[in-house]
Amino acid sequence: MPSSSRPSSGSLFIGVSISVFVALVLTVVQLPSWLFYYWPDWIAIVVAYWALVAPKRIGPYVGFIIGTLLEVLFVRKFGVMGFGLATLAFIVNSTSQQLRVLSIWQQMISMGVFIGFFKLLTGWLSGMVAGFTIATEYWYSLLGSVVIWPFAFILLEELRRAVRIR
Repeated sequence: MPSSSRPSSGSLFIGVSISVFVALVLTVVQLPSWLFYYWPDWIAIVVAYWALVAPKRIGPYVGFIIGTLLEVLFVRKFGVMGFGLATLAFIVNSTSQQLRVLSIWQQMISMGVFIGFFKLLTGWLSGMVAGFTIATEYWYSLLGSVVIWPFAFILLEELRRAVRIR
């Protein structure tokens, strides 16, 4: 492959930065009360997507850094979201070859399991360090994340193509 048509790591950085910024904005947006509990975990979706399509370049370290940014944004206990997103990225990296051959609907179910584990882990850790108790409403965003996965996957694929990331 000629070096002029090879995408640089800078294009990956741009693509990840744009998608993380949009996910952070979607995370802090004000919502009506009926939608609040069902709002997807945008950051988890974005980290899972990039860990799936670029497993050799996006992994637990990037997940930890993004989680730390999220903790700074929400002024939370340090390490909970970072560890959760790093674990999510590790699991998706480990299964990326198997996930790539699945249809988008099968990926949706798999991502539901992975994001559910992410929510269980972060909820448990938040309970240990901050006295957080997991209520039934805590799991509603998992449903939103599963439903939005196919649409988010398609939009992030378009972003990846626009930035020319292979």
